[in-house]
This record gives sequence, structure tokens and C-alpha cells, in this order.
Amino acid sequence: MKASICTLGCRVNQYESDAISESLQAKGFTVVPYGEESDVVIINTCTVTGESDRKSRQLIRRAACAAPDAAIIVTGCFAQVAPDAAASLGADAVVGNGDKGQIPDIAYALVQGGCFEGAVSDIQTAAYDNLRINAPRRARSYIKIEDGCENRCAYCIIPAARGRVRSKPAARVIEEASVIASTGCCEVILTGIETGSYGRDLENMDLETLLEQVDCVPGIRRIALGSLDPTVLRPSFVERAAALTNLLPHFHLSVQSGCTQTLNRMRRRYTAEKVLENMARAREKIPGLTFSADMIAGFPGETEADFLETVAFCKKAEFLHVHIFPYSVRKGTEAAGMPDQIAPAEKRRRSTYLANVQKEVQAGILDRYIDAHRIRPVYVLAEKWEQGITSGHTEHFVPCEIPTERDCTGQILSVYPVGKDDCTLKGKI
Repeated sequence: MKASICTLGCRVNQYESDAISESLQAKGFTVVPYGEESDVVIINTCTVTGESDRKSRQLIRRAACAAPDAAIIVTGCFAQVAPDAAASLGADAVVGNGDKGQIPDIAYALVQGGCFEGAVSDIQTAAYDNLRINAPRRARSYIKIEDGCENRCAYCIIPAARGRVRSKPAARVIEEASVIASTGCCEVILTGIETGSYGRDLENMDLETLLEQVDCVPGIRRIALGSLDPTVLRPSFVERAAALTNLLPHFHLSVQSGCTQTLNRMRRRYTAEKVLENMARAREKIPGLTFSADMIAGFPGETEADFLETVAFCKKAEFLHVHIFPYSVRKGTEAAGMPDQIAPAEKRRRSTYLANVQKEVQAGILDRYIDAHRIRPVYVLAEKWEQGITSGHTEHFVPCEIPTERDCTGQILSVYPVGKDDCTLKGKI
């Protein structure tokens, strides 16, 4: 029996697909690359934007046409919020986010000639799932620690697709990290739908307490975090994070706008000024700390002046990377019905303009980074080796390429940066 998986969307989806892949193998399946002939095709969908919905629909149609003899299982966020649509496009089984752990059993039943008649369960009452990873396929391994979100941002459908905040018990996280470390994988990325909400539903637990426990796991040498709401950078979190041995000095912030008026319309819970204040505090306590961020360009009602506030904000914040998204209308959200929608061409113009500004900011950061490490090395986790070049990321999440005579994948290399090519450092051992 063969199975293949196609994954759209976020790191949480990627983690869940990896965990499903392991469970399929335990069930007797051989997991092959997506596109190869298989008995079961699993499509793990996304619904965060209108474009995500379009891609999800397209993949389901294509799979049904390209593999008419295969069983098509559709899961993920699109399946959760639009199960009837997923079924109408050719799915043999539609599995919601709360039931992903059942996919190997469903796949086996379908291959044996059975059928799936279950309904997508209510995600708002779902318990935390039983998914986990035992054998990471990469030099860096995700661990999902949290599911769900209760922020209710104006542009976001995810609370309907993922439900309330649910946290993986700390003992399960530590056990998973220990197993991953025993395979030789030394870096874990703790991620969730709203990572900073970890522990809200548990007793005497929060994100910083979990980090302190993971920091003590033998064999884990680098700990990274998934996307964080800027409010997570409260004084207590920063103080305790600064005391950790293995937490990487890089945070990715889900900022979305550098204009307070726009943030208010988005229903975000902070001001642009507060984000800068929190970042400054963190940089003071954690030497060399770098940040990256998500930004939305062209949110409904965003004036040119508002947009230029975001541009100025990004210059002040000095993000190492900025992921820029033109606002995408998502039906079912408050923002979809807001007045003063921005024309697509204008959203693209603003995205391009901000990307060009960010490129200049990044170039300055990397030049200073190279100067600061001429006699003090950086430490690169080797993630891939190809044609004599090892590529990976420094502890500050700066991409780096180093010529090496052998495959060093999985090792942490002491490297001196000697130059850069666009956004990638060039280094030497």
C-alpha cells in the first residue's frame, strides 16, 4: 500500500502531515512523494485567505482527476470549514482538524474497499489531538505544542477552523523532545496556531515555563519558537527567556501593520508604539536578538498615510525578514464586509514598495552582522548539503552557505561570515 501527502499552509499543518506520515508507515503504508502513483492521496488544506481556498479546491480537483483509482482524503482547515465543498470536488473522505489522528485507519479502510461515512466533528469542543513525531525527517524538527486561537482578528477565519486554545501537556512535549533528541536532531521549533497562548488552558503552565523545561532536555541544543503575538514579549517572558541556555535569539512576530489605526481596525490588541517598546526591551535583555515579522499591505481602509506609517515602522523595527502579504478577502470574516476595500493593483504596489524598503533594511543589518562576527564566529545548523555547499541558518536565523568537503547535515558548525549574496551569508569554517 502506498500513500502520498500534499500540504498547504502553516508550520502546524506541516507538523501534522509529518505525524500522519509516521502513523501511516506504522499502519503498513509506504509514503511516497506527492505526485507519484499511490493508493491513497491525502491533501492537508489551508483556508487562511481566499487564495488559500482557491489552491485547496484546485488541488482536490487535480488529485481526483489525476488519480481516479486512488482514495482521496481531504483534511485541514478548508475541510473543517467547508466539508461539503471538499466532498463535492471528489474527496472520498473529508476529515476535520479534530480527527486527523484517525486518518491512517480511514486510509487503510478505504484501500481495503470500505467507505467513510463519518462527519466532520465540532472543532469547538475537540480535545487536544494525539499526533506526535518520533523520527524527524529534517535537521530541525517541529513540535506542535498548541492548537486553536481565540483572538478573533477581523481578517481571520482560523478560530472557526481550529477552535479554542488547547495546549499539549508539558510532559508530552518533553517526552517528544527527548525522543527527537535521541535520533540526533538537536534543534526543535515549538509551534502552534497561537503559540503565545500555550498553557492558557492548563494549570500552573505558560510558554516560558515550558521553555525552561525543554531547555533542560539532554541533546536539545537549539530551541526556536513559532510565530508570536507581540504582546508575548512582556517583561516576565523576556527576563526568563534571557536566562535560558538553548533558546535561539530570534523571534518571529505576527505584527500585521505598523499603523495603530490599521491595527485597531484589524482588532489587534496592541499599538505600533507598544510593539517597538516590547522589541527594545527584549533586545536590551537578549544580546544579538533579531526579529522577523508578518505584514499585511492594503487592509480595508488603509490610507496612503497609514501605509507610510507601516513603512516607517519597519525601518525603525529593523526586522531581519518581513513576510509581506497583500490583503486577501476571506469570506466569513468581518474584514470582508468592511468599506474602503483597496484595489488589487494598489495592494500589489504597496507590497512591492514595502519589500524594496525591507531589502535595504536587511542589507544594512547583514553588513553590520558580518562586521560584528569577523573574529567571533556564528553557529550554523547544517540543514542541506548539495554540490559541495552546506546551507543552514545561524543562531540568529540568518541563512548561510559554506563550502564543505563532506555532508555535515545535522551538525552545528562554527562559521566566520566573509560576505553575502542578497540575503544569504557566505561563510567559511
